[in-house]
Amino acid sequence: MKESLFIKLVKYFYGISQPFDEFARGVINDAGNKIAIWLMEYLLISAYALMVLISWFSPMNVVSGVIIADIFVYFIASAYMDRIIRKNKLDRYEFDNEEERKIYGKRFIISRIFTTVLTLSLAMYPISVWFRYLGMSESILPSFIGCFIGILVAIYTQYCRQFKK
Repeated sequence: MKESLFIKLVKYFYGISQPFDEFARGVINDAGNKIAIWLMEYLLISAYALMVLISWFSPMNVVSGVIIADIFVYFIASAYMDRIIRKNKLDRYEFDNEEERKIYGKRFIISRIFTTVLTLSLAMYPISVWFRYLGMSESILPSFIGCFIGILVAIYTQYCRQFKK
């Protein structure tokens, strides 16, 4: 059975390495529904908080704070989904041969690095704008490099856990 583009994207984004069966679909749908409900509540609350806080504080500070809060909420939602996937062992798959293990290992490394660079690029821009506004522009690059190195170490440990015996 050929997988649709949406199923391929879900497997890629969440790091699911086994076939996408009904169990995996149920787990992802359940966790996705919980995240969607929490995000809708967060968006409603943050919209009202934004309106109230702008009347009290500088709009640049408030908008920057909301952007950073949005990034943290994104990371919390990603961590929750990662926990659910690991708890249900959807990221583990017994490969038939060593060649298949190597192919999936290379795909894993490439996809994780691409996703990391994209996420850090999108996350670091509002943080860098905020740092420049606060006059701390010299501390942007070290924090970006530190985050990138930390995430690379996490990717390597996850790679070792999934693909090395």
